[in-house]
Amino acid sequence: MSIISDLYNTLNTNSGVRAIVGITSSPQESRIYPSIAPDGAAYPLIEYTVISDAPISTVAGTNDMHRMRIQLSCYGLEHDYDGAKALADAVVAALEGTGYQEFRIDLYDPATKRHGVHVDWSYLDP
Repeated sequence: MSIISDLYNTLNTNSGVRAIVGITSSPQESRIYPSIAPDGAAYPLIEYTVISDAPISTVAGTNDMHRMRIQLSCYGLEHDYDGAKALADAVVAALEGTGYQEFRIDLYDPATKRHGVHVDWSYLDP
């Protein structure tokens, strides 16, 4: 399995994430989207994007190991700052032990009136 499919499966089956996002076991009904959610998608939701995927270089050169950084954007309901933060907390709790958190950034989209939290998560992939 790839890191991306592992990430998706971890989030899609985690009870804490499911309790907030209301997702089902069906990928067609899931509210976890690669890159950008489709128009009209129901909230709350998660979008994930690969920010970087780079080989790890050493003095001896590169090897098969690489570091992948993924940004998970967690959006709540309209005007729901606490809901966006709770979703980000659930995502981090679900991913604990699979990599490490780089940072979090709060955001607000005035066009949709939605709060969100970007969580950057990194993996070392041998």
